[in-house]
Amino acid sequence: MAPRDSVMGSTLPVVVTYEDRPSALDGAEMMVRSLHRHSPDVEIRVYSPLSAVADRLRDVSTFRWIPTDDLVGQGWNIKPRVLTRALGLAARCCWLDTDIIVLRDIRPTLLSVPSDAVAVGEEYHLPGEPGGRLRCEAHGMKCGRSLAHGVNSGSTVFARCHLDLLDAWSDALASSAYQEAQQQPVSQRPMAFVGDQDVLWAALVSERFSDLAVMYFRTGLVVTPHCGANGYHVVDRLRDLTGSKAVFTHMLGSYKPWSFASFPDWYRQPRDYFHLVCYELSPFFEAGRAYASHLSHPVWLTRRTLPAKILSTISLGCVPIQGMPLALAAWAAAGVKGFASGR
Repeated sequence: MAPRDSVMGSTLPVVVTYEDRPSALDGAEMMVRSLHRHSPDVEIRVYSPLSAVADRLRDVSTFRWIPTDDLVGQGWNIKPRVLTRALGLAARCCWLDTDIIVLRDIRPTLLSVPSDAVAVGEEYHLPGEPGGRLRCEAHGMKCGRSLAHGVNSGSTVFARCHLDLLDAWSDALASSAYQEAQQQPVSQRPMAFVGDQDVLWAALVSERFSDLAVMYFRTGLVVTPHCGANGYHVVDRLRDLTGSKAVFTHMLGSYKPWSFASFPDWYRQPRDYFHLVCYELSPFFEAGRAYASHLSHPVWLTRRTLPAKILSTISLGCVPIQGMPLALAAWAAAGVKGFASGR
């Protein structure tokens, strides 16, 4: 393989992820294929107990399957452990969730991360203060700073000099308080214990790691999230109309593309139906269609709802515009709700 690219003292990270859910293998495949399509010399390592990963991606020259049987069923909490293992083989690693699709060359973005900095995603609509302080204190850490934005762990970059941070993150995820919270439905968990990224956020603002440089993959600039009607924000849609384009799109939340294999009834399941309409108008849906043939054309990569068909047709298939009416309505509803609550 050609020598690693470098700029600003940084080396191009190896991209890693983990997947043990057969239902989510389509997502892993889209992430790997989209990364290889736009950045064909970036190494990709998928840690998984499923040999089907290797079978499906054997034609991707930069892909490597790492058989991993000891992390099954632990969900998002395996991230620091996988990253620690990966850093035993590479100087720097970039984690990408398996519900991410790369839209353009990711190399300039990865190379822009200084070699001594941690990069994290910007959590959608969460300010850095007081969220970080509350999470830090809830986990028994002494707060040493605040960060500008909330932390999303779906896209991160770590280097070997960050192994202590990964150990602290992993230890906090193994704590009895965190594990007890994980037994509750997500909606009932304390804010600081919802998931792994809350713990990473706490560690990053703690006094112990307060000197560590943190860089964000900014929402709307690097990542276009999808999490309902307003997940692709009106402001970001307008920016995209000027010709700018995010590096990747990330499908946040509990709804995933494969959640819509069964068509929800609009009358009996209005919430599910509405989320399907939003998904069919999303950047994630449009990006995923390029890989439909590799996935044997799953039904959830076919536009099936009448509202989505109509909005896509009248907007001439322009992704920023086709979901704009729903995004405007959701933005207005959020503003009314905030005004009513006194925020």
